[in-house]
Amino acid sequence: MKKIFYLFIAVLLINNLFAQNNILLEIDDEKITTKEFLHIYKKNNTGDDAMTLEAMNEYMDLFINFKLKVHEAKKMRLDTSEKFINELRGYISQLAQPYLTDKEVEEKMIKETYNRMLYDVNVSHILIRVDGMALPEDTVKAYNKIKTVYKKLQEGDDFEEVAKEFSEDESVKFNDGNLGYRTALGMVYSFETQMYNTPVGEFSKPFRTNFGYHVLKVNDKRPAKGRYNVAHIMMLTPEGSGQTLNKQAEEKIYEIKEKIEAGEDFAELAKEHSQDRRSAENGGVIGWVNVGGRMIPEFENAIFEINEIGQMSEPLKTNFGWHLIKVIDIEPVKPFEEIRNEIISKISNTERAAKSKKSLLAKLKDEYDVNIYKNNLKAFYKLVTDSIFHGTWTIDDNTELSEVLLSFKDRKYTQKDFYEYINRFNRRQKPLPIKPFVDNNFENFIDKMIIAYEETILEEKYPDFKYLINEYHDGILLFELTDMKVWSKAISDTAGLRKFYNANKNNYMWDYRYETKIFECKDERTSKRLYRALNKDWSMDRIESSLNKKDSSAVVLTMHDVFEKGINPEVDEIIKDNNIPEEAGFNKVIELKNNRIAQISVIKPQNKSIDEARGIITADYQNFLEKEWIKELRNKYNVKLHDEVLKKIVR
Repeated sequence: MKKIFYLFIAVLLINNLFAQNNILLEIDDEKITTKEFLHIYKKNNTGDDAMTLEAMNEYMDLFINFKLKVHEAKKMRLDTSEKFINELRGYISQLAQPYLTDKEVEEKMIKETYNRMLYDVNVSHILIRVDGMALPEDTVKAYNKIKTVYKKLQEGDDFEEVAKEFSEDESVKFNDGNLGYRTALGMVYSFETQMYNTPVGEFSKPFRTNFGYHVLKVNDKRPAKGRYNVAHIMMLTPEGSGQTLNKQAEEKIYEIKEKIEAGEDFAELAKEHSQDRRSAENGGVIGWVNVGGRMIPEFENAIFEINEIGQMSEPLKTNFGWHLIKVIDIEPVKPFEEIRNEIISKISNTERAAKSKKSLLAKLKDEYDVNIYKNNLKAFYKLVTDSIFHGTWTIDDNTELSEVLLSFKDRKYTQKDFYEYINRFNRRQKPLPIKPFVDNNFENFIDKMIIAYEETILEEKYPDFKYLINEYHDGILLFELTDMKVWSKAISDTAGLRKFYNANKNNYMWDYRYETKIFECKDERTSKRLYRALNKDWSMDRIESSLNKKDSSAVVLTMHDVFEKGINPEVDEIIKDNNIPEEAGFNKVIELKNNRIAQISVIKPQNKSIDEARGIITADYQNFLEKEWIKELRNKYNVKLHDEVLKKIVR
């Protein structure tokens, strides 16, 4: 958590702009410009009085301390360690991602997704399976088959009948090709696009996804149902159940329905009767259900036919048994601004995000004047063998791999570069035809080389990215050095911690405390005896041996602890109601309700031990170490603030 905090502070405090501007601050040979300072200052100070000289001088002290720590880290060469370089590289990779998409296309995808989320579509489809990297002859065979399907539909054949005859989707056996209601983000993007673009009652032209060729038909389109929080009561009828069990389950579910309609509680009846024991324990609650989600179609359809919170379905028969469904809550699709970030998260690393990246790549290929030498790729159709799918592929060391495959800007990538790339996939995997395998990897290779180059020049193209990288660079350094000088030292330096405690122990004091004992007695007679015994200052051993002699549970000590005011509400109430004073040594026995007796003894203020206050002492010691460290840095380095330059800023 500390590292995240310091990286966050770094983002707020630092931006090395290296602008051509007046020098405001110097730390030895490091020069900080007014532009750098102002950029950081304005990022953190937005009030009406932000641009006053007084406000800037106050902030400057913090700024100098920060810059001194980073300067020290650089002098210690912490930024040259392998750990630092790898950590920063990881952050750069993450931070670069927003700059490696076509923003216009990305925004279009976000809005398109939201607009689709406003509707549910009931869709059927016919699938002819073909692998995305199938041989040309297999692809042609599948395409000809889908063309036959499409022709039959054009000639007026019934969609369901054609689906039952031709579709290679296993679900056609029980749904005749009907997938039920679906919504955005529930299907692959290309299928979803056809689903939303096809008019109700019509079927699409053949199209391809990673699963194969499809033709789909839109049966209905309705305003989105959103999501429902539901509960159910279930009577199980496992597959193969006889008529007797089915009849008993049906009768039982109708009997429960009548009880609910007569006013009995759905949740209590679910706990008592539902045979779905996982949900029964929670009053039948299943949780939130989305359109086209995890439920079987008939169960889902019954849910979304309900339009009001608290409404219950008619008894429903599924392959699992008989159900009664109740809607607990309904959440419609949220407004765009509320759900925008959620959409961005859901579409990242999907076909939609890939579309945005492809658009950027197309622009970069034009910008970089990319040249591809496909003739020089042909050698790999023979060099690569099926052994690559078993992780045993090798080539002769003397194989010439010097021909250029790709060039742009000042970069050239040879056959050897591609060999090193494709050799990463030399592992056990599903065998594929060699040519599509090589071609696909070559396309990916081109894209990766272009993106890799783009990453190297992001700081030149986008000043904001440069600032951000510098922020993380210095934030990591700040964390590492502060951990070394302050956090870890405060924890490991036990001698220093104890010395600090002894010098400041009066800062760690207990207030008046109240030793509290509360006893529970089995009856009023025992309570009276205990009250008298405590007022005579009997010991616990004597109380135990006398009052619990015949019954070991006659008197039970239910609380024995020491409290300051404000810690235990019950004890606070006893102190207030009985006017217990802040007087060391004061002792009082109090009769409470229900045969309970309290004994309160007042303890005077005293020093906390180092163990009793270790957390706050350690935190204070860390603050002490940091202040001492800053003094050391200010003595070690020459800090020069150009006041005349600072004054010009506020004029």
